[in-house]
Amino acid sequence: MSQRHLRDELRDVFDTLSEPAHPALSARIRAELRSASPAGTPAPRLAAAVAVLVAILIVASLVFVSRHPMSGPTVPGTRPPAAPSTAPTGQPGVPAPTTSAEPTTVVGSPGPSASPAAPPAGLPPFSCAAQSGAGPTSPPAAVTAVRASAQSGYDRFVIQVDGSVGQYSVQPQTATTFTQDPSGRQVTLTGSAGLKVTLQGAASAGSYTGPTDLKPSGTAVLREARQIGDFEGVVSWGLGLSRTGCFRVFTLADPSRLVVDVQD
Repeated sequence: MSQRHLRDELRDVFDTLSEPAHPALSARIRAELRSASPAGTPAPRLAAAVAVLVAILIVASLVFVSRHPMSGPTVPGTRPPAAPSTAPTGQPGVPAPTTSAEPTTVVGSPGPSASPAAPPAGLPPFSCAAQSGAGPTSPPAAVTAVRASAQSGYDRFVIQVDGSVGQYSVQPQTATTFTQDPSGRQVTLTGSAGLKVTLQGAASAGSYTGPTDLKPSGTAVLREARQIGDFEGVVSWGLGLSRTGCFRVFTLADPSRLVVDVQD
């Protein structure tokens, strides 16, 4: 309630209290006083005045209560809850909605539902049996590079030549002992199983200046690769493996290469 409205209400009550009592009420009060007094004895003026004042106060109280009904206490400082902000995100002071970030996939580490990657198109499947291929045998191609490294899912051994890849064969064996050509001496490589790689129509002497005994790091199966022959147009290498495994053999061009992939 405003202060002005309260002053108006108080003024109305004061005017009500100041007004003379209703004539009927005054007559009834005088009649009651005469009946209560002894015959012939007028009622004291003080008692009459008190009764009139009490009646006026009662009437004023009833009027005031009828105009101002009782209401519950008001707690100061109480405010209704603020409505949620609908301002667009990105404005100062407005937090952006939280979103769950989707899950990241590490390259080379498929999730539980991912299937193994298929071999590249045109490449032969892995096999545990001996494999061979035809090619020209003359003139001999010069070996220019030999490499061994780890790949995703397999270890790779490569013989690169300056010319066409000749006839080749890859023979698995259950030991890592090989016979050197042409000396006939035995050499044992690191591992428990092996592959003998033979490339005809090729020569290393005078063209290949790299190491003839490779021990690559980070490979899962291939432990050692060593040249065991370079005689009369035939180059051979022995591969020492940590275990018997399947492999695939194929050739590539530009530059010409013989590739042996040993499955992890």
